[in-house]
Amino acid sequence: MWPWRGRDESALFEIEAEITAFGEALDVHSFSPGQPGATDEMRAELTRALDAYDQAKRDVAGDRSRADRLDVLRTLDEGRHALARLDALIAGRPLPDHMPLCFFDARHGRATRRVSWAPPEGAARDIAVCAADAVRLIDNPSPSTPRQPGPGGEVRTRPRGATPRPTTPARVPQPRVSGKGSSGEQTHRLKMPPYRPAVMVFSTDGQARVHLRFEGGRKGRSSRLYRLSGDGIPLTARIPLPEGNRAIAFRVFAGEQEAWTATAAPLREVPRFHDEINGTGSDVVHYRGEPGSGVLHYAGPSLIQLEALDDRLAYWVTVAEGRAGAHTFQWPGRGYYQVRSAGAWSLSAT
Repeated sequence: MWPWRGRDESALFEIEAEITAFGEALDVHSFSPGQPGATDEMRAELTRALDAYDQAKRDVAGDRSRADRLDVLRTLDEGRHALARLDALIAGRPLPDHMPLCFFDARHGRATRRVSWAPPEGAARDIAVCAADAVRLIDNPSPSTPRQPGPGGEVRTRPRGATPRPTTPARVPQPRVSGKGSSGEQTHRLKMPPYRPAVMVFSTDGQARVHLRFEGGRKGRSSRLYRLSGDGIPLTARIPLPEGNRAIAFRVFAGEQEAWTATAAPLREVPRFHDEINGTGSDVVHYRGEPGSGVLHYAGPSLIQLEALDDRLAYWVTVAEGRAGAHTFQWPGRGYYQVRSAGAWSLSAT
């Protein structure tokens, strides 16, 4: 069924995961071509996304070269961009820009920024790179990946024969991270999956009050600190993992007897609802109803915030916030939303 198997196992699994994840995103998407308010432009974007999925499946049916596999990734990227445009049209938002895939390796995903770079003894040029490569160009210069210049500066490579600067060994990211209690003294690194976007699923076996602090800046978040539960019950919380990271670094603050596990998961792990949903602590939910009035009920300490996320699960806008009580707000439309709280809450459409 998969002629690549045995010749390039890891690359094959990577492609399989990308195609499967995109197919799942199409399967759970709430848009219907015949729904009220659907336009020809919306239907055209859905057709583009479906065509990209079909083309990717056809491309892996034969014996393909490495270049062909990268073509599959580019096809899937076109499909994801079509879905992002569809989501923007439905929500009435400006259409998103389409950055190309990473210059250094299309398997890194879509580029997030443009930088000035030059190959050894070559001329500088503007290239589009993923977030990880942008950091690498700054922190780990080499003859093949020179340092990104500062404003008005030149791109320089490390002199030939120069001794590399010493580095501190880093903990290798793992696809699943677990522990028991923590006071935040250790930095954990969770390996990101090949599909994007994704969520971190953080769970405990018993009653727990846990805070997480993400390292390395906000990177699409409204804050680095997450309160996952505020009333001492076992928790399963989902946290958005915006695109652009190959690994996510975080610290855990929990009681010494509280066992926990963190894994990366696809969007199908996010609970979906049309009319009402409830939970405790911070979480991510998928609202599948229409734009209109909503009510946020909160029965916990401190402040609660309801934040709309964009198609990459990055923070977009805060739509509701307040302390204990009922708060009315307007749903911008279907999509993913993040609840940030330390207690029990419920969301409903009116």
